[in-house]
Amino acid sequence: MPLLIQLRRGAAALWTSVNPTLAAGEQAFETDTGKMKIGDGTTAWTSLNYTDVGVAGATGPTGINGVTGVTGVTGVTGVTGVTGPTGISGVTGVTGVTGVTGAGVTGVTGPTGINGVTGITGITGITGITGITGITGITGNTGPSATAGQVIAYSIIYY
Repeated sequence: MPLLIQLRRGAAALWTSVNPTLAAGEQAFETDTGKMKIGDGTTAWTSLNYTDVGVAGATGPTGINGVTGVTGVTGVTGVTGVTGPTGISGVTGVTGVTGVTGAGVTGVTGPTGINGVTGITGITGITGITGITGITGITGNTGPSATAGQVIAYSIIYY
């Protein structure tokens, strides 16, 4: 009995809508376009390239170049960029020779000018933070007791 080999086949629209992944080396044929694809085992139908079936014909002659089109309108000038930093100052030139001092006599010093008006007093600053209260001193000894009608004299010494 003769051996019959058939390829997977169907219309291009069917292959595209089903979008199967062909097994590596598996061939499939589009019955309405006559084109063929061979699977690689991982790429879906719509991403596979068609195979070149048959002998390719000779390349035809290059066509005539078309007429160059009209030059377009010049675009709008862009915004001016930010000015760069000022460059480094150049070296200062050599100081010139000092001129000859005149032979004249120095004049008398003029009178002192009038004092200007006193300026406005500035704003009073903010009051500072109150300091920490000091440690309480040691309590002194109790003084002598007085009986009714008795006067006791005290001396207070300030330092």
